Formats: sequence, C-alpha cells, structure tokens
Amino acid sequence: MSAVAAGRPLPSLLAELAAARATGSLRAISGDAEREVLLTNGEVRAARSQVEEEKLGMWLVERGRISEDDRALNLLAQGGGVSPPLGHILVTRGCLSAAELENELQELALTIIRRAAAAPRTSCTFIDGGGKGQLDTLPNVDTPQIVLLAARECSDLDGIRREVGPPERRLRLAGSFKTMLEEVELTPTEGFLISRLDAARDIAGLLRLSSLPEPQLYATLYTLLLSGAVTVADDAARPSGPAPAEPRPPQPAEGGPAAGGDGEESGGDQSDFSPRQIEERKYIRKLSDAVTKVDHYRALGLEPEANPAAIAEAWKQVQARFAPEAASRPHLRDMGVHLERIVERARGAYEVLSDYKGRERYDRILKTVEKERKAIDSTGRGEVDPKARKALVEANLKRANELIRDKEFYLAIQLLERACALDPRPDELLKLARLLQRNPLWANRALACLRRSIETDPRHVESWLELADFWRRRNHAERQRKALERALGVDPDNETANRMYRDLVGAKELQRLLRRARQLR
Repeated sequence: MSAVAAGRPLPSLLAELAAARATGSLRAISGDAEREVLLTNGEVRAARSQVEEEKLGMWLVERGRISEDDRALNLLAQGGGVSPPLGHILVTRGCLSAAELENELQELALTIIRRAAAAPRTSCTFIDGGGKGQLDTLPNVDTPQIVLLAARECSDLDGIRREVGPPERRLRLAGSFKTMLEEVELTPTEGFLISRLDAARDIAGLLRLSSLPEPQLYATLYTLLLSGAVTVADDAARPSGPAPAEPRPPQPAEGGPAAGGDGEESGGDQSDFSPRQIEERKYIRKLSDAVTKVDHYRALGLEPEANPAAIAEAWKQVQARFAPEAASRPHLRDMGVHLERIVERARGAYEVLSDYKGRERYDRILKTVEKERKAIDSTGRGEVDPKARKALVEANLKRANELIRDKEFYLAIQLLERACALDPRPDELLKLARLLQRNPLWANRALACLRRSIETDPRHVESWLELADFWRRRNHAERQRKALERALGVDPDNETANRMYRDLVGAKELQRLLRRARQLR
C-alpha cells in the first residue's frame, strides 16, 4: 500500500497517477462514503462505491431500468463465491441489453467519480495493483475527459488555491488553440478566461481583467490547468500541457466569401486588436473553411472562364497574401493552420488548372458534377418521393466512386458530403472520412465523419477500426484502445482488431477482453 499526499484534491491525484501510468486503486473516503477509482497503466478503467445507491442494482432501480423485485431476484441468483457479476445476470435474463448495460455502467462510474471529487473533507489513498481484473466500465470516455469532469466538480476551494498557486504566479496557454479544441471541450467561462490570458501578467492581473469572483476564477483555472489547456510560466511549477507551438502569422487580406468558419477562435485577448484586425482574422477563418468545399476555380477566386494568365496571377496572389512563412503580424500569430489550409488548397487547384489537358478534362467533369450537385441540393430543400431520393443518392454515390477512380478527390468529397446529408450510410461516411484523411489539414472533418458513421450504426466494425487507426497515427493509445474494444465487442473474431489490440496492450489483456466480450454477446 502506498499513501498519497494528504490534503490534495482528488482530481489532482488522479491526473498525476494517470501521468505516471499507475496501476491500482485510488480510494477516496469522505465521512461514511467510500469510493474507488481504478486505473490500469494510467488509464481510468472503472469506479466503484460502498454507498448503497451507487451500487449497480440500486442505481438501475432508481433510474427505472429494473424493478426492486428484479433487483432482489437477480441478487439472489447471483449468490456468492465465483458467481457472474450482477450485470451479466441481468443481460442473460433479458432485463437489459448488453448495450444498455454498458451505458448504465459508464454513467454510474462517472457519477461515482463526480461525487468523490465533490465530497468535502476527502482523504485519499492509492493502493498499487489494487482492482486488478476489474472490467472496463468506461470504454467511451478517455482519462483526460474524466479528470476534467472531476476537476469541475471539486469543492475543495482551499486545495484548489494551493494547486493553482499564489496571485503572482504567471500562466500561459499550452500549445495551439486548435490542438486544445481537439482535445478539450471548454465551458463558456473557461473559454472566456483563456481569451484574457495573454493580456494578464499573472493570476492577480487575470482576476482584474476577467471581473470573475475570486472563487470562480480559481476553480476555472484549476480545471484549465488539469486539462492541459493552461500551464504555469514559472520554472518552479509542474508543467501541465505540451509546449506552445511556434506561431506563423500571415500577411493581411481584404474581402472574401461569406462562408461559415470552422469554429476555431483566438487564444489571445482581442481587446487590443483594431476592428480591421478582428475582421481580418474572421475572414481568414471563413476562407480556410470555404476553400475545402469548392471547386478549383473558386479555390483561386476565379470563374471557369478565367484565362491562363489570370490563373497564374491568382496563385501568385494567394502565395503572397496567405503563405504562413511570410506572416509577421502579432494579431495573426495563431492563424497558421488556416493559412496553410488556404495555400494547400490553392496549390492543388493551380496544378490542375495550369495544365491544358488537365484543365480540359476537369472542365468536362465539373459540368456533370454541378448538375448532380444541384439535383441533390434541390432534393434536400423540398418534399421528394423517397424512391426518387434514393435513386438520386445512388446515382451520385456511383458518380463519386468514378471521381475517386479518376483521382478527382475534391469533387468526390463534395458529392459524398451532399449524398450523406440526405442518406447517411456507414460505408459511405467511412469512405468520405478516408478521403478527407488524405489531407492532414482535414483531420477534424474526417473525425466528424467517423463519429457520424458510428452514430449511424454503432456495430459498424470497420468504422471503429478506422477510428482506432486515426488515434494510432496521433499517438493517442487510450483512445485507440477504446475504439478497438468497441470493435471487438461487436466482433470478437475480427482478425484486424485482434492483431491491433494485441500489438497495443499484449496478448493477456486481449484474452481478458475477448472473454468479457463473448460473455456479453
């Protein structure tokens, strides 16, 4: 048994154990309530409680999933010794489906963790190796999210103050704001506080600038520190996130299309920017989103009738105005990803349109695609016979496949996106996600397609495998593991999933998971 430092909030201890890749049980005792959070190699796998209403049977009764009689009869059937878990009995007897049980176990585990973090006067102890063999009841939530949820529930204001540090402590944004948004879902208050971070020299300055009540400011900073969104700037403090990315601001641009942006915001304080600078930032964000969804001509700001000289001049202007390495203005220092997206899209357009034969072929394809795209758009706006809608979707999916074979990926993506909006199908959404992943700048769009494919059919194994590979390429082992576990839960005999999971966690863990998956089928 190894005791953890007394007096520290549970979320802080949980974050440190996760960073240390610890395996064991973090036991939290507050009054008569005893709860445990179980970790394996730093990943939170489950939570359990000695509080009666936080045990599975009572939890299901209180949520109306089973009756009190069902609970009593199934507990009697469970008996003692090496009897199967209550959840397994409930599924076997038809009281719950396996999917329903998984959802309830996950929600119960998260509730236990939230209550453990919120409980007053909690003492914590970590037991090395404790909880071995515990089933994973949190397959769809990764550890950083769990730490974030726990931090938001923490009620130990004195402990939070000690963790955040004195008023003179300096803080800074950790990494790029884009990366942060991919990893962390911020509340409005957290986002607001981050927007004031650059203008404040220290916590005291942040308190003045934000006008938030002091307890709320410290609680919000504590959450941001544990999430990795913010890190301390002094040498004495523990870092809580990755090093900041090098900024690459662009040259200013004027005017632009009224396209929707991608939702990314500045990590800095815009109160120091002029109205023109703020509008410039908005325009770049809008343009970076728009150019990935238009044809080659519009990507260069041209009409199809443009002559070769106009095409060359348009490409030259894009390079001069948006190339990230040419940027130097402070108010655009975090816009590098948008600028790169604009330039890369324009480069692809120029390579096709500057070649005579390539442009001639592209023009022929573009005319047919425009007709098909308009047909899809008009179908989506009004009441259409379901058979006609299906026929239209099938025709456009067929055309998208032809475009893929011809390597006209931009046009294929446009048709697939419109067809999937009318009739979302897992196979086509997966195909769209794979196309989007050809361009690293479209990672967020690809991830959204994968998630939509899984939402459409949670038993679509290929989508789970693609999602696992998506996280493997980003060195996110925990998310990769959870995606593979979902794939194996649907198909324990899938060779690819077996191999990937074995390579990730080892043969012993694979066998443990397969036994569980087959029990629940």
